[in-house]
Amino acid sequence: MKKQRFLFYSILLVFLSFIIISSCDDSLWDEHYNGNEVTVDMPLWDAVKSDPKFSTFVEIMEKYGMDTLFYKDVTYTLFIPNNEAFKSLDDTAGIMDRVLSNHILNSAFLLRNVEGSKKVENLSGKFPVVGYTQEGFNYDGIPIVNTYPLYRDGVYYEIAHVAMPRPNLYEFTELYSQIIKTYIDLSDSVYLNKGESIPIGFDSLGNTIYDSVYSSVNRFERDFFPVSKEFRNKAATFVLFTQEQYDLALDEMADNLGPDYTDHLDIPMIWQNEVLLPSVLENSLFDKELEYSQFTELMVSVTGDSVTVNPAKIDPVSKFLCSNGLVYTYLDFVVESDLYNSSLKIEGEDLLDSVGMDTYTWKSDVTVFGQYFNPTEEASVEASGNAIANVNFSRNYTGEWGIKIIFRNVFPKKYRLEWSANFRPSGLYKVYVNDQILTYKDKFGDVMDAFDTYDLRLGVYSVTGDIFIPKGSLNKRDYWVENITEFGDVEIKIEYIGSGSQETNGFNFDYISLIPVD
Repeated sequence: MKKQRFLFYSILLVFLSFIIISSCDDSLWDEHYNGNEVTVDMPLWDAVKSDPKFSTFVEIMEKYGMDTLFYKDVTYTLFIPNNEAFKSLDDTAGIMDRVLSNHILNSAFLLRNVEGSKKVENLSGKFPVVGYTQEGFNYDGIPIVNTYPLYRDGVYYEIAHVAMPRPNLYEFTELYSQIIKTYIDLSDSVYLNKGESIPIGFDSLGNTIYDSVYSSVNRFERDFFPVSKEFRNKAATFVLFTQEQYDLALDEMADNLGPDYTDHLDIPMIWQNEVLLPSVLENSLFDKELEYSQFTELMVSVTGDSVTVNPAKIDPVSKFLCSNGLVYTYLDFVVESDLYNSSLKIEGEDLLDSVGMDTYTWKSDVTVFGQYFNPTEEASVEASGNAIANVNFSRNYTGEWGIKIIFRNVFPKKYRLEWSANFRPSGLYKVYVNDQILTYKDKFGDVMDAFDTYDLRLGVYSVTGDIFIPKGSLNKRDYWVENITEFGDVEIKIEYIGSGSQETNGFNFDYISLIPVD
């Protein structure tokens, strides 16, 4: 019996010792963090004001009128830098009210609710992270050096430094890449909001008339990522160039374009906004926050498209955490020559809009003159895009007909125009570039300015001296183009001038291409 009692008391002693040791560990922890278990029946702001180490914070809050927050029946959490932390801070940027708001949560937040990390929303609309590591708790990466009791209307913590609000992805572009910021701004658009507009009648054509309400949308943020918004559970990774890198890349491009271009100031803004920037940014935004090791040569962009990436051109050290994602900058940014020195191509089927089953019309940017004939789209396995645009005229048609097509943002240089078409239906055509008629030499060396598409059934002599051989029912006719001497839009006009060698006439083309000549 004595032996059993001895064993019982031994176990009890060990158990009590464990409790005492555990209690000592907890008390040591509470001594540093106070555990937020103690509550004090005192207003939060009175407690902060009574602590001399936070007098600078109190002074600045009162200066900006933000102390009035505590006159309302609202609960707050304050992450307060001490007086020493404020010594290196001034308000030259004019954002002190935002800085103060970045330290205030509109609720009582207790550290015991943190497991690993937790996003919280502060008064500036940001979502900083309260985290816990082996070193202790931190507020958006800034150590929390002391905690205090829970007061009547909230709680406060002392942090080691001032918590500057992190810029979002849009604000980062404003600081480091003004051209991207400007491009995003230019994507603003106003539209009729039919959901909020009230229909009030009909016009003479039967169209609904609205008491109109207009809304705005930013097409970049709609199509890519809302870079100016803050999110609790959403983020993106943005790979971008600095303004200096961008200007240097355009300088190199100007060098390659020749004597008419000196530096980046000579590169037309319309080309930058309509060609260069859309192309680059399509390959620069990715869903979620990516570590550098996650970049590969083939990736899926934030739009869901497959894009090619060169990780070797991205600077891993440049990683910067924004409030809604990560930013990396390029080590080396260049404008790919394919964007300004490659073939320009218009597919025939891309000029058509479907308006019903097997019914088509020309798109709004295509001009057709003369008698109107309905266009059609015909499948063709030999065609560049597996389809051709086609128009059938009446037999032996002798009337007027023609089409004008625009190539946008063309740099001045010598080109070769290539027209791919079917030899049926046939017709006799002249081709113009910016109202100048194009010519070619036939097999006898005679200069010709009209071409019968029925001749596409045979070998066609190219202006280069080669011979184009038919591919199924398709072949090509080409011309030298030497009158594009200024940057801008180029108009291609194809004019029907009469029936060719066949009675069945019409117009068709697989594609038209402007090919640069070195």
